[in-house]
Amino acid sequence: MNLSQVFRRKIFWFFDILKGNDIKNHFKDIKELIENPNSQSVQAKKDEYLQKILQHAVSTTWFYQKYSGYSSILDFPVINKNIIRDNFEEFKSSKYKTKNCVLVSTSGSTGAPFSILQNMSKRCRNTGDNLYFSYKSGYEIGQKLIYVKIWPDNYKHNFMSRFWWQNIYPKSVFNLSNKEIEEFIKELKSNTVRKSFLGYTSAFTTICQYLDKIEADPIKTNVQSIITMSEGLNDYVRNRMEKYFGVSPISRYSNNENGILAQEDNRRGCSKFIINSASYFIEVFDFYKDVPVSPGERGRIIVTDLHNYAMPIIRYDTGDIGVISLDKNNISYLSSIEGRKLDLIYDTKGEIIPSHVSYKLCKYGDYKQFQLVQYGEKNYKIRLNTDNKVNEAEMLTEFKGYLGIDANIDILYVDEIPLLSSGKRREVMNTYHSQI
Repeated sequence: MNLSQVFRRKIFWFFDILKGNDIKNHFKDIKELIENPNSQSVQAKKDEYLQKILQHAVSTTWFYQKYSGYSSILDFPVINKNIIRDNFEEFKSSKYKTKNCVLVSTSGSTGAPFSILQNMSKRCRNTGDNLYFSYKSGYEIGQKLIYVKIWPDNYKHNFMSRFWWQNIYPKSVFNLSNKEIEEFIKELKSNTVRKSFLGYTSAFTTICQYLDKIEADPIKTNVQSIITMSEGLNDYVRNRMEKYFGVSPISRYSNNENGILAQEDNRRGCSKFIINSASYFIEVFDFYKDVPVSPGERGRIIVTDLHNYAMPIIRYDTGDIGVISLDKNNISYLSSIEGRKLDLIYDTKGEIIPSHVSYKLCKYGDYKQFQLVQYGEKNYKIRLNTDNKVNEAEMLTEFKGYLGIDANIDILYVDEIPLLSSGKRREVMNTYHSQI
């Protein structure tokens, strides 16, 4: 780590000392709780966090006061974005003034605005989570962080005041034309300080496709870690990012309203997501009933935030689908995270098919973009942004094997598959099941 990175790290912790070591204490607590899951004292502390937030919720919010006679979390209802949005004031704790909290907003996958309040200790907890899971991936405070996402229009205005001392290099997903990627790669080659990547899988896909197109050699720019977020990590990006930047990416599961919920284990060949049990209590429920499924079964991911006291979020349906499994020590982990329920594809018999089936399209050609859409019970579209036609007959035969012999599949050639307002791009979309 060079002198400027050391300086930034010292400045970060100096300011934390002035504020009472809030972030450092959260970091140490998170590390202890996650790395010692079999400890009785650790489990007792997690249970204490859960009981405290439940008691706080029923005693300080209008929404939860009717559950004051609860015996466990099983007595609390499942909530979602719509319930919170429609009852925003009732979720707010009477112990916290709005002016002393932070309003966190997100457009969400559907584009509908959604906001929650977070108290300052919760904000520090999120920073501690971020530092811990980034550290586990190979990132350290002070390193240059190349952050690829959608950025607000005024982010350049804030660059010197905020991003400089945090050593963040903001890269917008809307600035990834061939020319812009070419300039970006030149910058990376000219700056060999230790650095890490954090960004959307679709953005890294675009970068890798450009590098494939120009038949680039590996880029020696001292990358320490690569974390993908908000979208599933596929084998193409995993393999190509490792080829070009020398590091195998890992996937992070998080959302704006809560924070980091889980992160892929960085040990090679270990296919599991470590749950952030230090900050969240996570359950997986049946698709249609509010009851937990057995380990190994697919269901809705339900989150209880253990540290947001300004607006308690208990048994929150994230809209995502996943599978909780148990390791040899009986410790829970997420063995699968498949994205939003509304983005799952069903075959013609109504059965869910694996979410990564869309990547079977890659063997038929090189695409700028592709998308698999279900728009009816037996109706599907395959959108391809490519300069060359594919073997349609062979593609249709293979996908009817996945979707059903009676599936109606249209192959459409398009000039562009637009980004969502969030800056992400859906490679799988279901407009039929969102209406029923």
